[in-house]
Amino acid sequence: MKRTLIYFLKLAIVLTIVIWIANRPGLVSIDWIGYRLETTVGVLFLAAVALAISAAFLYRFWRSLINAPALFGQARQDNRKKRGYKALTHGMVAVAAGEANTALAMARKAENLLSDEPPLTMLLSAQAAQLQGNEEAATNYFKAMLEDKETRFLGLRGLLMQAQRRGDFAEALELAKQAHALSPKTPWVQESLFELSEATGQFAIADQALKEGAKTKNLTSAEAARKRAVVKLQQALKANDQGELQASLTFAKEAYKLAPDLVPAVAFLAEAYNRAGRIKDAEKTLKKAWSKQPHRDLARMFLTLWPSESNVERAKRLGQMVAQNKDHYESHIALAEANLSAKLWGEARRHLKQASEQGGPSRLVCRLMGRLEQEEHGDNRAAAEWFEKSETALIAHNWVCESCGAIAENWQAHCGDCGSFDSLAWKRPTILTEENAIGSKGTAPKVIGKATGTSLVLENTESNEIVIAKPTEIEGAARETGA
Repeated sequence: MKRTLIYFLKLAIVLTIVIWIANRPGLVSIDWIGYRLETTVGVLFLAAVALAISAAFLYRFWRSLINAPALFGQARQDNRKKRGYKALTHGMVAVAAGEANTALAMARKAENLLSDEPPLTMLLSAQAAQLQGNEEAATNYFKAMLEDKETRFLGLRGLLMQAQRRGDFAEALELAKQAHALSPKTPWVQESLFELSEATGQFAIADQALKEGAKTKNLTSAEAARKRAVVKLQQALKANDQGELQASLTFAKEAYKLAPDLVPAVAFLAEAYNRAGRIKDAEKTLKKAWSKQPHRDLARMFLTLWPSESNVERAKRLGQMVAQNKDHYESHIALAEANLSAKLWGEARRHLKQASEQGGPSRLVCRLMGRLEQEEHGDNRAAAEWFEKSETALIAHNWVCESCGAIAENWQAHCGDCGSFDSLAWKRPTILTEENAIGSKGTAPKVIGKATGTSLVLENTESNEIVIAKPTEIEGAARETGA
């Protein structure tokens, strides 16, 4: 409505001007090659305006004729681009669907139609080549992408993934460093830089990548601290192997500070303190850890701090340490082992009985009972019965991979089966029953790994509990997720 009013207002102004000029007095006379033209000023003005408008239309018509070939070419080019972008889109959809032949056909079509814009088509061509298993062609496309600053980042990622699939982690790490230089805050860049540097033993780079991950919020503070603790522990172990004891102690202290609940870090720090002659520091560290998270590795490390003392004296010291958590299963196991070594048979038997009441007659308890019968009474028959019983008893606590369910005797930074980083957890016994194996909704358990012999590691998909059982065992069979 507003635009219509403005239009009529402009028209009224023009008409007013025309009428005003037409009513002006005066005549105009023009003599030209024997002709005389006489008219009023208003008519002459209108004739001049009409002539100017006609000239403008003629000029525009002449210009359109001159520019027609160029306009036709531009329209054709625009149509080619439109079809090229359509082919590019269809090609990307085909890649996502895993249709190699369609993706390759669309890549060739897009490459032909968008020949003046190769960066747009190179990624599709590379991915189509990968789908067909032509890694060499894909590599050539990714390398070509490095030449253009707009596609360099994508080219680096493609080459990095190829290097990882080949197992060439050194080259992959160099590519990750280049990608990091271009875009240091990108999540996959930080993750790749960490994983590759950690896998190749370049722990300082891995630690820095984790710091950046926490700073950019790609990792939570807790996640970054835990992973950094494992990296620091690996640095401590490496320095120790190289005889750099002071550096080893420094790294161990940093690991412990980042994750005081990481048992291997606590045990190694106590060992490093012990080597440095700092017995009090080692003792304090172990006692503090035991009060929060008892573990038999801590007890065994504690007993090594006084090698000159008798087994009885060391068992007494251990009793003082575990007193902070005296009813814990691990406390009874630790005291049973220490009292067995000290030949304090009554105390050993008492703690084994209490451990059995808490966690059941596990393999470890059965073996220790067999040792007790053998050493206290020399009863080889009773000992043999206990050892035989241990073969079918529950598996005691052990390190279990939370990614694949594999069981490891000792902690390590990577699962020996699936290679997952920091996936080993110390598991308590879980009794396999119809409810926790099958689930309240009748959900079948998921097999996620193999324990020993024919036993399988199962995961309840409702409760996420991990249990171990033979394939034929459903109800009443008991296994523990630990060793």
